[in-house]
Amino acid sequence: MWIGYFDEFGHNGAYISRADQRFKTHPVFGIGGIILPADNVRRLSGEFRKIKELGLKAEIDAKVRAKGKRVEHWEKKGASLLTTNNVKRYQEVRYMINRLLNLLDHLDAKVIFYGQEKPRGTNLETGEDENSRYDHAMKQLIQRVNWSIPEYENHMMILDKQGPKERMAIFASTAAFMFSNRDADKLLEPPLEVESHLYQTVQCADWICALLGRISAYKYDPDFNEFKWAVQYFGDRLEKVCSHNSKIRASNGGKDVHEHQLRQFSTCFGTD
Repeated sequence: MWIGYFDEFGHNGAYISRADQRFKTHPVFGIGGIILPADNVRRLSGEFRKIKELGLKAEIDAKVRAKGKRVEHWEKKGASLLTTNNVKRYQEVRYMINRLLNLLDHLDAKVIFYGQEKPRGTNLETGEDENSRYDHAMKQLIQRVNWSIPEYENHMMILDKQGPKERMAIFASTAAFMFSNRDADKLLEPPLEVESHLYQTVQCADWICALLGRISAYKYDPDFNEFKWAVQYFGDRLEKVCSHNSKIRASNGGKDVHEHQLRQFSTCFGTD
């Protein structure tokens, strides 16, 4: 039995450019995270909490303990942690992420993701929308998990609870997909949603997706060149724990990203 913890990376909305007034979020949307043997889940949860509380002790003392709040219910979002300023200024942030990647390797966990570069333009111009992007990414991810775990194993998928109502329709679609596609036959139930502040494992997936978001932005838009540090500091270790079935699909004449390219500085955006 394997348990997977997943989150979104990039952004699901339309994208034109980083300089656009409205559509400037991210050139890629995807879903990714970690999957590991169920016997190792408890250890991942405990060890991740140690990494977080040791590396962010000063912040926790000031924002949590000083206010009488429960440390075990405090989370640090990966997007807030993995900023260019934090990574370059604080060596401890780099140590934390590399400790986490080493831990995943030690616990036989796999990082799995599927994403796609979004065509530039509004939804009306591209003919795409948030629902279709999410539905496609989820089904692709399920298949890639299927291909990545041992032949006679099953798995469950757990995601951070989010606000958008369209997720319910997509999970319903997943329920039909898991019984109609032979590459989804290892999934025991449609994906489950939980409150991330109660689950260290879900927070761990959030940090991984923040890292994937930085790398994919660097790969697919030259305006995000500042995130080159994500490849420099973490690419080698991330590639080591990634499933070979992970992928980001390019559009606009670009190149797909596979797991071995996470450690390469080469970019993948097209000439358009």
